[in-house]
Amino acid sequence: MRSLFVALPLLVLAACQSQSSDTTTAQVAPLPPVAVDAAVPPATAGPAPVAADSAAPFWVEPGRSLARLRLGADAGTALAPLGKPSFGDAAMQKAWATWYGRDSARTQLDVYTAPRNNDVDHHTVQLVRTTSREFRLPNSLGVGSLLAEIQAAYGQLPLAATYQLTAGPRYLYDDVKRGVAFETDGQAAGSRCRALIVHLSGQAVASAALPMPEYLKQLK
Repeated sequence: MRSLFVALPLLVLAACQSQSSDTTTAQVAPLPPVAVDAAVPPATAGPAPVAADSAAPFWVEPGRSLARLRLGADAGTALAPLGKPSFGDAAMQKAWATWYGRDSARTQLDVYTAPRNNDVDHHTVQLVRTTSREFRLPNSLGVGSLLAEIQAAYGQLPLAATYQLTAGPRYLYDDVKRGVAFETDGQAAGSRCRALIVHLSGQAVASAALPMPEYLKQLK
């Protein structure tokens, strides 16, 4: 069985390239395989489901995890294998960090961490955002999916936010209860998902103390 973590183009970076000139590369050793827990049910409609086995190394569980990066996990332990991030921002004991892939599309992984129950000595992973097409939900939706497909699977999700990034305008549709959100490039049915976001169930993306759009606007 392939390791879910080792197979990921963003989560396993042989070296993380910092935007600053004095950053050294960080080698990441392979991790052992991990079993996939398919306890979170997929949406009832949409494309054919992805099997929860070794053929699906980029498994995403709404409200729980993106592959082996689990929500609620200790931030220091969970993020250590990724090496030094390329960019980050922190305030009020909350923090964002970004890692870039080495593909031509310059895919990225953004992680938001915050204290667990206001315990500043224990920070946990609260939200994960990816622009990679490799990551797929149990119903096979992900980056590149049409907004029409997302709406067919999750219903008419409310528009939670709009913001302008370097790549263009973005529209955020958040299924707060399930713990998954979709960042699209438009509001029409033919618009496509440009980023997939997994967050703790019941905690909206917009509730982050360090707003995600404001952080993303810093990235070039």
